[in-house]
Amino acid sequence: MKTFAKLFRSIYACAFILIVLALASRSALAEQKEVFGDYEIHYIALPTTILDPDVATRYELPRSKSTGFVNISVLKKQEDGSLRAVSAFIRGKVNNPVQQSRDLEFRRINEGEALYQIAEFWYSQGEVLTFQLEIQADPNQGPFSLRFNQELFPE
Repeated sequence: MKTFAKLFRSIYACAFILIVLALASRSALAEQKEVFGDYEIHYIALPTTILDPDVATRYELPRSKSTGFVNISVLKKQEDGSLRAVSAFIRGKVNNPVQQSRDLEFRRINEGEALYQIAEFWYSQGEVLTFQLEIQADPNQGPFSLRFNQELFPE
């Protein structure tokens, strides 16, 4: 029974990642990543309405035309040149066009080899949001600063 539950969780994790990737390509977004030395920070912000209801429930994301989520993955280059997902401390905020600021509360999702962090936020249709993040992947180094803009429209 544990094997079935593990497989079921993995299927949901893969579905979530595939949905995010499919929507990124469907929205004609270029790959959104920044490279900081040996680290790659992959990021995307999307409306929660794009999520399948079961996936939204699994990740405790309310599906709403005014709720979005930001997904951050931190990958570290290994000695053999491959990339491996690593844990990171992420703090940030999102600003709307009139500079109203909201703190983002990230939570870590660890599904096998996949490791990412998500935070939800409120938005109004068509507004351009500015995300400002501090990402600390190594406690012995200072954080990386990441800033990006995203315009959101519910599905």
